[in-house]
Amino acid sequence: MKWTSVDLQKYEQAKEYVDTVIVPLAPFQIGALDASAKQADQYDVLTLLSRELEKELMGRIMLTPIYTYMNTAEKSEEAERLNKWSSHLKEQPFNHILYISFDPAWRKVADSLDGEFIWLPSIPLKDADSGAVKGLIRDQTMQTAELVKSFW
Repeated sequence: MKWTSVDLQKYEQAKEYVDTVIVPLAPFQIGALDASAKQADQYDVLTLLSRELEKELMGRIMLTPIYTYMNTAEKSEEAERLNKWSSHLKEQPFNHILYISFDPAWRKVADSLDGEFIWLPSIPLKDADSGAVKGLIRDQTMQTAELVKSFW
């Protein structure tokens, strides 16, 4: 289920079965073109991957909007903010809170998150045709879905 009015109504009816929430994490910056373009591409891929993951595990997970943060932000401060999200999400109640990101900097503060952090290797979009990108996203979705299931 996604953060849409239709899915939220479904969630209300099936709350007892939806025990996992996935929070995608994406950096944002405008500056050096190469770095900004790479982050924009990763944001797009994270959006696609998150939606595919939600489809694959439908009925068991809720997908939140992407949590976007400044690339230069202190990750420990962002972890504190995310833990406030976690407190709110646990009240719903979600038993499993999973954070996913292509940003390896989160690994340094993963232990301070009130939830599980899943680092995903980035999918290169540059010079890839749409069929190859779809295949890569599908492969990573299936691998990530298996990892999510391991928390259950």
